[in-house]
Amino acid sequence: MRVLVTRPEPTSARTAAELKRRGHEPVLLPLMQAIQQPEALMKAPETEASALAVTSAEAMRVLETLPQDRQAPYLALPVFSVGRATARAAEAAGFAAISIADGDGSSLAKLLISRMDAAAPIVYLTGTPRSSDFEATLQKAGYALDLRECYRMIPTSLSDAAVADRLDPMPDAILVYSSETARRLAELYARTAQSLDWQRARFLCLSDKIACALPAEFQPRSQWPMEPREDLLLLLL
Repeated sequence: MRVLVTRPEPTSARTAAELKRRGHEPVLLPLMQAIQQPEALMKAPETEASALAVTSAEAMRVLETLPQDRQAPYLALPVFSVGRATARAAEAAGFAAISIADGDGSSLAKLLISRMDAAAPIVYLTGTPRSSDFEATLQKAGYALDLRECYRMIPTSLSDAAVADRLDPMPDAILVYSSETARRLAELYARTAQSLDWQRARFLCLSDKIACALPAEFQPRSQWPMEPREDLLLLLL
């Protein structure tokens, strides 16, 4: 099966390798790219901070760019990860105490509330744009966040010719990992609806929330797994 991978590098390459292992033909078209902002991490966490929260492996990659002495105060904290992939990145970065949520911001917030006292702040390594679910749930429960926006996601620059090169012939399935990517697909569809066979593809989204960000024309052909995990997503192929 011909499968379009829309996630940013370097994760798109790992997904492509897994697709090949499963006998599929991956087509890479990253629609977003990360701009790292390591300066957001140069100030050490406050001494009273109780834990570190992370919702993307990209935050771990930014942390790894710091000098060792700047990384150490973060590595001393227990880390709460949104899911398995981010937990693997945290382990690779050197964290020892890692707790794993069920793949979304709400489950991560609930895990922290069940484990940590609200008296101490939680350091949150994150990017922009992002969903507000995690922050809203914690703040409603009375938790303080030390917010560090250490990267931002921006659209990749793609000409119509570059898009056509990847999407003609149209892949059988398109993997969609974020709401921002879903909105970018809407932009590409508006630009190329007359020249590309978009009706051919299925849209496999990491969650129902992401599927809702797709154009209305795509939603009847969208699916998502019971949990926002890539291994479950690929089972839909």
